[in-house]
Amino acid sequence: MTSIADTLRAIEARAERAIVQELRLMTQEILAMRTLLVLQDRNHADALLLKLDRLAQDQTVTPVSATDTPALLMPDLRLDEIQAPAPVAYKVYFYGRACGDLEDVVTLNAFDAGVQLVLDQLDAHRGHAIEASWTNGRGALKVLTPTGATLATVEATDVVDVSVDPIVNKVCQALQLGDASRIEQLFGLMLKAA
Repeated sequence: MTSIADTLRAIEARAERAIVQELRLMTQEILAMRTLLVLQDRNHADALLLKLDRLAQDQTVTPVSATDTPALLMPDLRLDEIQAPAPVAYKVYFYGRACGDLEDVVTLNAFDAGVQLVLDQLDAHRGHAIEASWTNGRGALKVLTPTGATLATVEATDVVDVSVDPIVNKVCQALQLGDASRIEQLFGLMLKAA
């Protein structure tokens, strides 16, 4: 008759090549005989149970959930924190005080330059109402009269739509090539037209 220690060693030897179902059967066999074991054999059985459990876990594929995935493999993307790209330019709109008609539009490359232009153009001591915000890397400013009429706005824009007259374009190309006389003529024509 074989001893219990020999039985445990035989189970341990078979466990290395066993599939999960066999490992579970071995675990049940050890649990059934565990109550009959002396202290030394019981320690060997407990160690063998741990080994069988580890071997079964190594063969088992568990479904991956968001909580089990390491943070390095699954970054935490928060769509509310993603910032929009910085605007290409800012447009400053000036409106007439009497009727609120659009009087002028200036395109600048920065929000602070737009605010400075509004400050330079409007009388700062008139008690204007100011609405200003900064959202997703974009500034916005609105200057209102005490009655609520809009005097100026500064808005972010992704498109710079400055149109250049073909004559001005040709004159500037000539200046780049060293002919400054054509630009002087251009301004002479503009003064005559005014």
